[in-house]
Amino acid sequence: MKKTLLISAVLMVGATQGFAANDLESAFKESKVMGQFRAFYIDRNYESSGTDRSAFAIGGKFGFETGAVNGLKFGIMAYSTNAIDPNRLDPKAPGGLNPHLDPSLFGKDRKSVTYIGQLYLNYNYKNTTVKIGRQEINTPMMGMDDARMLPNLFEGVMITNKDLPKTSLIGGHFWNMAYGTFANAYAICSKLGLQAGYGCGGYTPNSLPSFTLSQYDTGNFMNIGKQSIGKANAGVTVLGVVYEGIQNLKLQAWDYIAWDMMNVLYLQGDYDIKLNNVKTTISGQYINETNLGDNFKQVFGKEVGANYFGAKINFNMPMPLVQNFNLYAAYSVTGKNTNKLYNGGLITVWGGTPGFVQGTVTRLGYVADTNAWKVGTSFDIIKGLNLHLAYSYFNVGDNADYTKNKTHHDASETNWDLTWKCRLIKNLEIKARGIYAWNFIPGQNFTEYRLIANYNF
Repeated sequence: MKKTLLISAVLMVGATQGFAANDLESAFKESKVMGQFRAFYIDRNYESSGTDRSAFAIGGKFGFETGAVNGLKFGIMAYSTNAIDPNRLDPKAPGGLNPHLDPSLFGKDRKSVTYIGQLYLNYNYKNTTVKIGRQEINTPMMGMDDARMLPNLFEGVMITNKDLPKTSLIGGHFWNMAYGTFANAYAICSKLGLQAGYGCGGYTPNSLPSFTLSQYDTGNFMNIGKQSIGKANAGVTVLGVVYEGIQNLKLQAWDYIAWDMMNVLYLQGDYDIKLNNVKTTISGQYINETNLGDNFKQVFGKEVGANYFGAKINFNMPMPLVQNFNLYAAYSVTGKNTNKLYNGGLITVWGGTPGFVQGTVTRLGYVADTNAWKVGTSFDIIKGLNLHLAYSYFNVGDNADYTKNKTHHDASETNWDLTWKCRLIKNLEIKARGIYAWNFIPGQNFTEYRLIANYNF
């Protein structure tokens, strides 16, 4: 943390040596305060166990960005989550905290936490943007995964260029990352976590602590290899291109070079057509993971190797009683290879989970030997009030490897989302969610409800 602040301060001083005082004064006068206030309530109830849990937290992100001086801006953002729960403490429980307090809204050991999550310089020159420092990023396989109180964040450099017509070229390198609060929904360094967005948080499977309430150190910027599998590396290089030069067609390709770990290739295409006045989008995606270096084999005893295919069709059609009516269906299949880690399941340790077939909670579509499909619809009940309904089904094959006992089984998730964008209070959004998971792990069924309020400024 001190090192990052020092580097940023040096960069700021060096970058502003040639600026006149009145330029700097103007930059700070034109600064904008920005952020988001968030309140989050979650309640999960298991069908046949006493591990029900719930929690309520408030917090969000709060910071500012200066105006530009010769294209250069500076930004800083603090992130915070704070428990609002009268039953949070339990002197009789291990660690002195109520074991029924949901960990996914808080930091390590279910504690409130505040930290500097963004600290960056942003430079714009013509069609090129360079951003260096702590920042939010959203790419297919590396992203914020902002599903609970605080998101994943990254430290590095990202360059975007749009000189070519209808084309965005992206290049970056990230050496550190900090997991958000959602990481604490998973057992650290678990098979399920490694295939659903989260890694080892600095540990290896052989170095896990014997007991802790939730081991991910939320907001702690750590070497990205160390976060991923407990073994430091030279970071992850990200290369991407998004092309929209063909009418109604969007193509994107991303390559993630995780040095001494793996190479991840992501491809996606989206094609829009009109069928009888119905706007139809047909999409396909492909993910390939190949081993790179020795780190995975040293830690887990096997190399990485995985393939994933997905397809989706979405219909946006006019309806007499509702607006913005969408109906969609998606399908995915994951390969299998018993000579590879987790029999060929995807390793997704940087929060990127772009699969078309993904429930609000259930991410089994990434484990090996799994066929999955999803259907859903969304529409505005009235202006500003949207309802989303979805059903996801997962046929988990014999070669799937994410539980202690490898068993072929079926799993499903039914969920609804109700989103209200308040017209009386600008930038206020309230979400209510219901999730009904069946056989998430063989024999484990649960219901979960969430209420979330976001106010952006």
